Amino acid sequence: MQVKLNVIVAAAVALAAGSVYAEDLVVKIGHVGPTSGGIAHLGKDNENGARMAIDELNAKGVMIGGKKAKFELLAEDDAADPKQGTAAAQKLVDEKVNGV
Repeated sequence: MQVKLNVIVAAAVALAAGSVYAEDLVVKIGHVGPTSGGIAHLGKDNENGARMAIDELNAKGVMIGGKKAKFELLAEDDAADPKQGTAAAQKLVDEKVNGV
């Protein structure tokens, strides 16, 4: 799971590198998982792992294009329902996340 998260973060960093502005660089990472319902514990564990990885990146002070990047996690609950998952993913797209 850590390898998968690292790949997602690396892809998001690459995407964000193409859109560097004069202000601080914010890299938005989206997460969709079941954080309610019968398997909420799985979604929460996954989300907590993503938060830990993002906290670690922010603590290291990752630089992109000469600017310090701040990573943010935008998490959405899909309640293990495909319809809710589709809506949650669309919400993240609308919020212009750099990666999911």
